[in-house]
Amino acid sequence: MLLRGVAQSGRRGLVARPVRVSARGLAAAAAGGQRILYRSTRGGQSDLTFSEAVLQGLGTDKGLLVPQAIPRFDAATLESWRGLPFHALAAEALTAASYGAQWRDEAVTPVTTLPGGMRLLELHHGPTFAFKDVALQFLGNLFELLLAKREAAGLSHTLTVAGATSGDTGSSAIHGLRGKRGVEAFASPRGGVVFMMYPEGRTSPTQELQMISVLDANIHNIALAGTFDDCQNIVKALPTSPRAVAALFNDHAFRDSVGLAAVNSINWARILAQTVYYVHAYHEATSPGAALEGTQVSYSVPTGNFGDILAGWYAKQMGLPVRKLIVATNENDILHRFFQAGDYSQLGDIQISSNFERFLFHAGGDDAPALKSLMDGLEDTKRLTPPPSLLAACREEMDSERVDDAEVLATIADVHTASAGEHTLDPHSAIAVAGARRYLQRAPEEAGVPMVALACAHWAKFASAVGRAIGPEEAAKLEMPEPLASLHGKPTRVAPLPNDVSAVRQHIHATLAQAHESSDQEAVGA
Repeated sequence: MLLRGVAQSGRRGLVARPVRVSARGLAAAAAGGQRILYRSTRGGQSDLTFSEAVLQGLGTDKGLLVPQAIPRFDAATLESWRGLPFHALAAEALTAASYGAQWRDEAVTPVTTLPGGMRLLELHHGPTFAFKDVALQFLGNLFELLLAKREAAGLSHTLTVAGATSGDTGSSAIHGLRGKRGVEAFASPRGGVVFMMYPEGRTSPTQELQMISVLDANIHNIALAGTFDDCQNIVKALPTSPRAVAALFNDHAFRDSVGLAAVNSINWARILAQTVYYVHAYHEATSPGAALEGTQVSYSVPTGNFGDILAGWYAKQMGLPVRKLIVATNENDILHRFFQAGDYSQLGDIQISSNFERFLFHAGGDDAPALKSLMDGLEDTKRLTPPPSLLAACREEMDSERVDDAEVLATIADVHTASAGEHTLDPHSAIAVAGARRYLQRAPEEAGVPMVALACAHWAKFASAVGRAIGPEEAAKLEMPEPLASLHGKPTRVAPLPNDVSAVRQHIHATLAQAHESSDQEAVGA
């Protein structure tokens, strides 16, 4: 329903105009509607269909794929969606399977209220206890649908998925894709496979176990000797990487030979799916008729790779009455430095935000040559220098706050105590709450605007940090939920690899070859 206009694809020469997005929903849209086309932020591709954009993942020119026009809904349409269950708000059919019994709360993304009145958008009720389940449960079903269409047309209908994760994307992707036709175990020579890279020793123990305890034949985890940025460099090459041509998605021969697809938030479908919970939260944080009265809501979003808050920005462009989007960062503060001082430079082990390119493209007036020049400069110098007009345009859309580690722990403790244990935040959710508090202290005139903080993970994924925050006595009262409580007793499988794209490419080739050989032998034996 909400997403239909953005997901539809096909007709050439589209111009921006309001679109009333309702009717049969995203499943019908993805299955062949004729509306929105996609292009690369760097100008090398245009007029891609929705299916092409999702299955391709990344532009052939290293750019990210964005809609050539953004549909809009009006206030009356927004109000007509109030009260719809989550899957109906998103669409029908396809999303009913994505947002069903695997969610621990029937609201999927419930909104609760913290002491003091701030709303908390709880995004951690999915299979892996992280917000990325919202998009990746959907993406697995979407891949299956699009591949079935390709099979019916006599085209290649399998995928080799490669992803990089700092923790949550990996397990969410694995649980979203396992068992999907075309992205499944090698039961036939035409099966698909998932390769997930994470920085060795740099995830929480729970995050790592959620990945490496999945022993499905098509799931292969790689512990890379490096940082998260190193993992991203191998998948798509960050702008600051000198290895742009060598990265998996930039090696077109490799990409085509294995049918490479993306599950990181460089994939447009990830962003698309996340727009829904911003609309859902708006309805929960306001009274009936609010949209018709022009009532606005602000959102504080813990931000690293920029995909989550970018979804909120797209929701705003479609017509959601958003007052302010707050980029809440921890001590990896490259985005905060950009918004406050125009400084977007890589310092030490600071994470580069992949999706920021999409935002810069739109804030700069959809000017692909100008964006390419900016990104080329970042690649050459590890510094992006925005012109004053671009920085001003970005600041019109978003603000930022930086929360250090001590304040994160203090916020977890404060909320836990003030709510008498009803709300126990993980560190990422605490960054959102602390960022919102900081913003309201700096802008007290905004106190009357409803504020929604995004709670992106369950506390149990970061039990050690939470224990330090609330103390051993309170921590002992917390009950570790299943299946997280049983992870430590499960067998595991992971391949440690050096920080080298050639080693990763060779590992993928060898794994695929071995799986195909086993499948051929089984076929002969049968």
